[in-house]
Amino acid sequence: MQLTNDNYYTQEANAAYWSASQVKAFLKCEAAALAEAQGEYEQKDTTALLMGSFIDAYVEGLDQFAKFKDEHPELYKRDGTLKADYAKAAAMIDRMEHSPVFMDYLSGEKQTILTGELFGLPFKAKLDVFVPGERIVDLKT
Repeated sequence: MQLTNDNYYTQEANAAYWSASQVKAFLKCEAAALAEAQGEYEQKDTTALLMGSFIDAYVEGLDQFAKFKDEHPELYKRDGTLKADYAKAAAMIDRMEHSPVFMDYLSGEKQTILTGELFGLPFKAKLDVFVPGERIVDLKT
């Protein structure tokens, strides 16, 4: 299976490849992880997940950021301003933009998908920022 941004998070991709997230899920609760892998359970988007995705979309580029915001009206209050948690994420972005060192670390290939074999099993990874031979940046909020 060839992984793309469109199919990376699908059940089919998760069945074809292991990921760090899947390993963590199985270590936390095997039954829940198996139910999710078999499509019997779907995790809901949490505020924390959406905050991280908000920042990931910004890092990926302004077009992706605009698309993400359009696809997630739940980030906004009725008056059109960001809800408090997402305003915090916007403040994180503002802080990033004012740090030349941090912005330098964000230069590179965005959302790069890698596959390989670990422990005899196929694994996948999606890197926030990748500069081959130099660095991998994995953003956490």
